[in-house]
Amino acid sequence: MNKIFKSVLIGAGAAAMALLSSGAATAATPAPEIVGGTQAPATPWAVQLVFQQGGTASYGCTGEAISANWVLTANHCVDGTTAMKVYYSNSTTDRGPGIVVDQFKSSPYGDVALVHLSTSHALSSYPTVATSYTTKKNDTGVIMGYGRRANAVQATGLFQANIKVLGTSSDAYLGRAVHIQGVNGAANHGDSGGPLIIGGKIVGVCSTGDTSDPGANINAGSNYANLTRHAAWITSTSGVATS
Repeated sequence: MNKIFKSVLIGAGAAAMALLSSGAATAATPAPEIVGGTQAPATPWAVQLVFQQGGTASYGCTGEAISANWVLTANHCVDGTTAMKVYYSNSTTDRGPGIVVDQFKSSPYGDVALVHLSTSHALSSYPTVATSYTTKKNDTGVIMGYGRRANAVQATGLFQANIKVLGTSSDAYLGRAVHIQGVNGAANHGDSGGPLIIGGKIVGVCSTGDTSDPGANINAGSNYANLTRHAAWITSTSGVATS
């Protein structure tokens, strides 16, 4: 059974991201994050989301700032969320100040969501969100995310890994997903909402993993919600054009 990757934040300096069971529409079971890969270069638009879902425990997800006011992430990161802050630091040990989220928007087509900032935060550039992506076996790309490393060792910042596409699959809300496999690193709990980048564009966001805990397996599989069906919704909700 596919599992969503979300983990409890153990303290102010600990980061974690989520991934839920495929088909689930409730908060994820806490667990660990990115396995292998390499530390990512400075990426201002790759943000950390820290939030509460129906209690006092803090959770985390990865997000992509696509404008000064909107962040793209996974739906299971906002489903049932009662409070959230967005952090623009790539460091998980020194996040700096957070910006309060005042709106959560869930796509009707699967595990994709947008969150709106209560205070605008402009960047010099933003990532390109793909209008469409047709899944092709053996396509290659890059994934990014925050959280623990192999065997639950805590990461200090943003990591990335190279992947290859295996085919199509389903996300946590039964939407269309891209099934991927790690090449030099793999997604794990804590990478939920993080980007799948192919051809220089974000084509999907992290939803579920093929196993509940990949341990140190850098070739573990995962499922990224394909943004194709969500593209028009993203534009109509945020005003950000896809391409």
